[in-house]
Amino acid sequence: MALTPLKKWATAEEIAQWCYFLTVINRSCSGEDFLVDNGEAHLNATFVWPEKQ
Repeated sequence: MALTPLKKWATAEEIAQWCYFLTVINRSCSGEDFLVDNGEAHLNATFVWPEKQ
């Protein structure tokens, strides 16, 4: 978690809230690319999934 920008994983509910906002509430954004991942995309070079114990 020390490597993640928000110090936590994005939950399914948080992702669902973004999807709802972008598809139902939003009325002014079109043709945009949004990466909803809590900043985790930039960890590809350094992040290793912890092993389950």
